[in-house]
Amino acid sequence: MIRSYSAASLDAPVRVFQITHASRTHTQLWLQANAVQSKDIAYRLEVLFQNVQHVCAPFVLRGLSLRRATHDESNRLSKLHGLEVDPSYGLYLLSRSHDWFIVSAKPIWAEADLDYNDKPVFWSYTGREDIVISMGTIE
Repeated sequence: MIRSYSAASLDAPVRVFQITHASRTHTQLWLQANAVQSKDIAYRLEVLFQNVQHVCAPFVLRGLSLRRATHDESNRLSKLHGLEVDPSYGLYLLSRSHDWFIVSAKPIWAEADLDYNDKPVFWSYTGREDIVISMGTIE
């Protein structure tokens, strides 16, 4: 059975994430952290951002602290970057120590028994209990 979660944040401080896929229209973006046997991390962790409006992040992130920005944080970063954030989307912070963010619809994530070169969970494996361990949404 696939465990499902809805939470205010997703923290993975010891994982290394990279942008692995973006849709041709750049409205979807995937972050991926692979299993690390030396750290007893058995599964790949993916985060999918849909309806992406803006990205301010490096291609590789050491550690992830994903959460929706507060009203004040969103206003500050919007002004700093000259953005108008559509109220139907959110500004999602990626780090506690950097101003990295993505403006998008609610991100979804999945933990799965996949290797580096396997297709993204949300393309090919959604609902596959033999592969997907857990899934969630950031509120």
